[in-house]
Amino acid sequence: MAIFLLGFIGSFSSYTAAQADDANTRIAALPYSDCLSIIAEASHEMDEAPVQLINNEEETSVRINASDGFVTITCHRNTDKMVLTKSPVPKAAGVTASR
Repeated sequence: MAIFLLGFIGSFSSYTAAQADDANTRIAALPYSDCLSIIAEASHEMDEAPVQLINNEEETSVRINASDGFVTITCHRNTDKMVLTKSPVPKAAGVTASR
């Protein structure tokens, strides 16, 4: 799933190249409305409703669950920035990402 979502960032390379803060995080300059579209497309493609984490005037952040972990997508309105972070399912917690 993370590879699928990271592909979205590559498709918007005309804005700026995605940067990697670490192996699990990608940051891209992207208009806020395009970032929201990525959330909608990813949710549709994965057939998984996004879990709303933050939704205010400055940012929208959601988590999308997958069998191999979670992906958090944060869209920043003021900076036109998207942050995508993938997280594995914590085994020690006994939690699964599946529905």
